[in-house]
Amino acid sequence: MSNRRPITFDGCFGWFHPGPRRRGVVLCAAFGIDGLSAHRAWGELAEALAAAGLPTLRFDWAGTGDSLGDDRDPDRLAAWRASLSAAIDRLKSEASVDEVALVGLRLGATLAAEVAATRDDVTHLIAAAPVVSGRAYVREQQSLARFLRVRGEDEPADTDEIGGFAVAGYFTADATAADLKAIDLRRLAAAPAPHVLLLARPGDTVTAELATTWREAGASVEEAPFPEVDALIENPTKSRLPAAAWTLVVAALTRGVDETVSVSFGSAPTPQAVMPPRLETAEWIEEPLLFGPEERLFGILSTPRRPRAGAPLVILLDAGRIPHVGWGRGAVETARLLAGEGRRVLRMDPSSIGDSLADPNGPAEVLYTPETVTDVVAAMDRLATPGDDRFVVVGTCSGAYLALHTALGDARVAGLVMVNLQRFIWTEGESLEVAMRTQMPATNVFAERMFRIDTWRRLLAGRIDVVSIARVLARRLVTRAVAALRRTLVVDPVVKWLQTLDRRGSRILFVFGTYDGGRDEFAAHVGAEARLSRTVPGARLLLIERTDHNIGPRDSRATLHGYLLDFLETVDAKS
Repeated sequence: MSNRRPITFDGCFGWFHPGPRRRGVVLCAAFGIDGLSAHRAWGELAEALAAAGLPTLRFDWAGTGDSLGDDRDPDRLAAWRASLSAAIDRLKSEASVDEVALVGLRLGATLAAEVAATRDDVTHLIAAAPVVSGRAYVREQQSLARFLRVRGEDEPADTDEIGGFAVAGYFTADATAADLKAIDLRRLAAAPAPHVLLLARPGDTVTAELATTWREAGASVEEAPFPEVDALIENPTKSRLPAAAWTLVVAALTRGVDETVSVSFGSAPTPQAVMPPRLETAEWIEEPLLFGPEERLFGILSTPRRPRAGAPLVILLDAGRIPHVGWGRGAVETARLLAGEGRRVLRMDPSSIGDSLADPNGPAEVLYTPETVTDVVAAMDRLATPGDDRFVVVGTCSGAYLALHTALGDARVAGLVMVNLQRFIWTEGESLEVAMRTQMPATNVFAERMFRIDTWRRLLAGRIDVVSIARVLARRLVTRAVAALRRTLVVDPVVKWLQTLDRRGSRILFVFGTYDGGRDEFAAHVGAEARLSRTVPGARLLLIERTDHNIGPRDSRATLHGYLLDFLETVDAKS
């Protein structure tokens, strides 16, 4: 079992993984969707380093992850560099070490190199797929922003497209982009550390040029291929552990280090753990929560300074393997907004997701698995008190599935919010990989796009997989027809579930993006959206225009927040 523990420092949240060796490691995470996708693997690397005896600290940069701040705050690069310097100092106070090593991924590696070059206590740098040219990085991110844009060219800009750009909900202000463009690691005044390991994509000539530059500056520089990087940062749910690269990192950092504990910085480690880790603002306090069997489950609890009397506690469950911070940091934003409104909120990771450890006796695949319901129940057990045991569970996609089945099994759920639910029922033996690969927008999308010129251009250019689309649409039509016939003979089991919750007094809210494929799943089981309130009086269905599956655009998140606040008022009214 891991002996990691959460810590906070200088407004940053992090994890300390203790070890007896005299070389300590600070992990410098990637940013945006890169960092979100690699989050689980980043934790695995920290555990591997600690298991090899190296005390390791990983942390969230200012304004990212669980740390204080926002991506719209000014002077982001200065704040990030200050975060890393504070992290190094905190490592040295937690574990007396002679040497500090920095391990960075993508832009995190770039900042690690910059900060290392300004300090004399960093002896080793491992840069994994570093951003060498900030100008090229900004150009890449702007291209991604255009490619992932949800709105049509003739539609108004999203708030995140004014004064900057956003990729998957992560905003970069124009001023931040300008500061990033000024970075070029080849122009550093000195080599960042005496010992450097560069992990690069095969054929990456820019990073190879960087290695030559740093060798000429006097550093000992090793190079190794990093072919797994794209699979690591592609997508949180599809991300793959780069076992070969992590093995290289551990081997490089354990080479030539004594296992003897050192106190050469002048004193024994400060007993920081005496003070509970927390982050605070004028409106709320946030604390890490370890709970469940052997405390292997993790979440962040936001507690308002001015709580609403009798308000149920809200639990946030995200989609797929997205950790508790949420897509585009949406869960953090939601939790802090609701806490500012006087509500306690837990954003949590089920087993094997984010910072929650795996259940050694649990299933290999935790998504759409009934056993995971016990994780949410464990959270409710941990937080419930006599007279205060009502909960609202909010889930997105597979998190919505988990929220639904938690509500069905536990009467403490007074409110249920399902955002872009894809499946009410998951049949044992189904392939998650196939389901993700064949997931398509709602049927109405294809009908609308048939009248767009750009659709016909893409069709004639062979860029639309007509056969696959036809198969999905045919399958949906058959499913709907069978479901409609079934509803004339018997009540659909999903409708029975919703009616059971309604009779129990649980409020229900469905939220879908107008183009989300989950609307077809809803229609197949429940029927016409407009008839929901007649079938289940305590249930509502609301739509969000111009959004993606994970509610990434800032305007869409604002709409969702409005829906949540109104819904929570209705749950309060039933108390």
